[in-house]
Amino acid sequence: MKRTLSAVARVVLVAMLVLGAGLMASPAEAKCGRDCKRALKAEFKACKTTCAKGKAGKACRTACVQAKKAAKARCKLASNPTPPDCGAATTTTTTPGANTTTTTMGCSTPTGTKVKGSLTATPGRFNYNLMLGLPGANAACNTSFPGSHACSVQELQGAPASDRACLKDTANMIVTSFWAIDSSQPPLQQCNDDAVGGSGLNWEYGTAHTPSRGQRVSLDNATGTLGPLQSSVQCNISGTSWVGCCQ
Repeated sequence: MKRTLSAVARVVLVAMLVLGAGLMASPAEAKCGRDCKRALKAEFKACKTTCAKGKAGKACRTACVQAKKAAKARCKLASNPTPPDCGAATTTTTTPGANTTTTTMGCSTPTGTKVKGSLTATPGRFNYNLMLGLPGANAACNTSFPGSHACSVQELQGAPASDRACLKDTANMIVTSFWAIDSSQPPLQQCNDDAVGGSGLNWEYGTAHTPSRGQRVSLDNATGTLGPLQSSVQCNISGTSWVGCCQ
């Protein structure tokens, strides 16, 4: 009987230790508070709303998940994360005459060497500054980032990854893909408004009853890595993507 009670006591003790370990947050997790967790959750939901439904939006949803994981990891590493950035900035402060340097680890602010920022996500029919197509995108880029214009896919690909990593749009949303603007591509791969009576201009097509389609590239927001070119993307029902602003 004593041996049986001893065995039971050991089992109870082990269970209590395991439960205690599960309830005790790690120091890193404890730093990412409820406000930041709510903010990251809201960002994730907003990111997913830009994705198309079903198979067409799979890559977009995957990018959103990757961005959420990266943001959560940055939040845990930060010393005192608070919304809206929640650790998504790196700052170093050195006190003159002292031997102390305080560094907040996290996602660095994009370097802005070539890519100066991003407009908000849009279907393949661009509509910025009350103007359709590329003229509207160029005007909006210049308004938000003076001297810039809508990035071509070649400019995005030629920019350093540090320009694209941690990039957010003008509404502070995480960027996870870009429309691949490329004047050398066939117009019907550039959301050309080829409808009867349409403008015949790129990035102005807003329905799905003609052969006009678009191209885009995904973005790993944590690393700044661009995915392969995706062609024949529906301009209006395949979810939204972003328009980068380059200079």
